[in-house]
Amino acid sequence: MSIRRWFRTERRASHERAEIFVTARLELDVVDVDGVARDVDSGGVFFATSAPIARGVRGRLRCAGSDERLPVRVTWWRAASAGRPAGLGLTFE
Repeated sequence: MSIRRWFRTERRASHERAEIFVTARLELDVVDVDGVARDVDSGGVFFATSAPIARGVRGRLRCAGSDERLPVRVTWWRAASAGRPAGLGLTFE
């Protein structure tokens, strides 16, 4: 699935968040982090992972089965809590 194709839909204009569950990899300069891309809108995506990556770190997000990489920046991180997975808020750049 192409993330760019996803944003060519009406969701981009309406800024609606949509739940998706797509296995993805966050590629950073030093390490790659596997996780699940979910809760997406035109500005970014929640990336479920237990890796605590610092705010401001830039990387590339790649969905499983795709060679396409989207530039992203970490805007926040949260630990797991009751009913909420640990993960990163990624902003598309």
